Amino acid sequence: MKIAGTLKRKETDDVETSTCYMCSANCEIHVHSRVAEGTNKKIVTEVALPDCTRGSAMIEHRESDVRLLNPEIRDSNGNWQAASWDKTIREIATRLNAVKDKYGPQSVAFMVGYTKEPRPYLQRLAYLFGSPHYITESSCCFGATRVASAITFGDDYGYFYQKSRMFQPETKCRMIWSNDTENSLLPLKKHFFFKETDVPMIVVDPRLTSLAQKADIHLRLRPGTDGALAHGLAHVILKEGLEDRDFLDKWCHGIKEYEDYVSEFSPERTAEITGIEKDLIIKAARLYAGMRPAQISFSPQATVHHSNACQNHRAVILLAALTGNIDIKGGNRKPNGVQEKDITLHDELLPKLSDPMGKERFPIFIDKYHEGQSMILSDWIERGKIKAIFSIGANIMMYPDYGRLRKQMEKLEFFSVCDFYDTPTREFADVSLPAATHLERESLIIGGDKVRYRPNVIEPRGNARADADIMFDLADALGLKDDFWGGDIKASFDERLELSGYKLADLPEKGKYASYDLGPDQERKYENGGFQTASGKVEFKSNLLEEHGYDGLPVYKEPYWSPVSTPDIAADYPFILTSGGRSKNYQHSQGRKLQMLRAIEPYPVMQINPIDAKKIGVKNDDWLRVSSPVGEMEIRALVSDIVLPGVVHAPHGWEESPVNMLIPDKALCDITGFPGFKSSLCQVEKLDSNN
Repeated sequence: MKIAGTLKRKETDDVETSTCYMCSANCEIHVHSRVAEGTNKKIVTEVALPDCTRGSAMIEHRESDVRLLNPEIRDSNGNWQAASWDKTIREIATRLNAVKDKYGPQSVAFMVGYTKEPRPYLQRLAYLFGSPHYITESSCCFGATRVASAITFGDDYGYFYQKSRMFQPETKCRMIWSNDTENSLLPLKKHFFFKETDVPMIVVDPRLTSLAQKADIHLRLRPGTDGALAHGLAHVILKEGLEDRDFLDKWCHGIKEYEDYVSEFSPERTAEITGIEKDLIIKAARLYAGMRPAQISFSPQATVHHSNACQNHRAVILLAALTGNIDIKGGNRKPNGVQEKDITLHDELLPKLSDPMGKERFPIFIDKYHEGQSMILSDWIERGKIKAIFSIGANIMMYPDYGRLRKQMEKLEFFSVCDFYDTPTREFADVSLPAATHLERESLIIGGDKVRYRPNVIEPRGNARADADIMFDLADALGLKDDFWGGDIKASFDERLELSGYKLADLPEKGKYASYDLGPDQERKYENGGFQTASGKVEFKSNLLEEHGYDGLPVYKEPYWSPVSTPDIAADYPFILTSGGRSKNYQHSQGRKLQMLRAIEPYPVMQINPIDAKKIGVKNDDWLRVSSPVGEMEIRALVSDIVLPGVVHAPHGWEESPVNMLIPDKALCDITGFPGFKSSLCQVEKLDSNN
């Protein structure tokens, strides 16, 4: 598709290749631009990009009337005052050093959300400052998926989910586990999952998504019971002799104990837990295990947004090992791709610092993911352990019990933000920095079979500045310039490229990529050296988990709040609440300020089944009050059988209806610290029309 810029395109316009960052997929785009007559300013005239609603808004994203364009400092009356970049950076450095001198460097946290591009620099800056508290949105997005995979298969399988969503002609059966492809996975409805003449497909999802409607088998489970379903499938596979016994005997640890454990999950018991008919569970197990090679396709976070996150995901991914579908064509392949040198100084500096946030409670997550676990941020502020935060693209709405965190944010002695627009997070800031969009900032993109230097195709609007440039400036103000490549970001690019065999000067101009040779497509790479676990095998029973006092098997636990685990709470809050279903129009909380996207999806809605809607007298667009023991919100209704009776779904990222007000921050996975966004409880009431 093509979108028009602010001037009409001419054949003589300059054309550069770039990437879109309206989400984090980094899709290739082609940008036409020229210098406007009578000015020295370059103007975008057209952008060619893949069909994508989010991407189509990138011009408005840059040109929006409500975009932040100047650094600002809050005065003593609480009002924002424009300031120069020099003054603002000095203010941040002075305030951070004041907190450091008073309480120690460990009282300062360095937080980043989107964009992800400058993260290595912020992590490096945190450690050089003396703080161990580098924290990101990965505390509730993807991190647990990676950790669960690393625990089970080894660190080199951390990105196990990525290749699970790539097409392989050898695949004979596909199991899609909680992925609303039409709304989340490019190219959306054109994705190969939707092919009419493709292989048999099993979809596991509590909601009746468009992909689930096309499935040969739809396993519509009660939210949060993924682990039990996986064990129920394993039970059938083992009972009927459909497992790959040779692979289990040679390459798996703890299989006997695992077999004993899943023997308890008969189809009858699994049906009782999950709400899925037992015959459908048996049919799905036979189809998946009987049609080899088979591939399970995962979401980065759907299986881990539960209070039993890590063990839930381990239970699911172990189905691939149980059937021998590990690193074979058509199965679940080992991740591979060009490597980027780590410039964070994590290994050099962190051992000399105090423990990162969450180390005491979630040591495996901290050690495996190399950052703090920020889902306990409210606790740390409340206890006086965090006094200041420097943030880039942060979003406090992403935290469970968001209402509690709002109260804690008021206690900080200093907080700075960097963003494109005014946000609920900015409400608590002392300093506000205007961020450059992806069209306005350079970046180095390393991954898969490509290496790319993406220059900015246009200068930043107003006084906006690239995130990485801001960090280089702050490093200078903190006296750390020499440790930031003398202020030369291009020198940092060369260091990051060292493992790729390229130098920055080798990369093509105008944003084009250089290819990276991944080598031969070798199957069963584990046969040369085994798996990177303590046993050298796939760990059905994890040595690492047992060393830290956890159960080594992927044990099933009910969600923190559920009709089964907390019937007393369910008596007052009878609806199962699941949240965070993706939208093709928005990336998390991003894009809500853009008029063209709001015209498509103007407001959030809570999906409620027609049976439940009838009981409480609700029609489409009626206002609802939704409450839980920790908070409440108001939202419009969408009556739909996409959700089961007794289940409601609310989207995330809407400041008008912040669903995380309802999610308890005590419902954290005891291994990874991930919150239970997708399996909780709530009450739903129709608001009086007068209200």
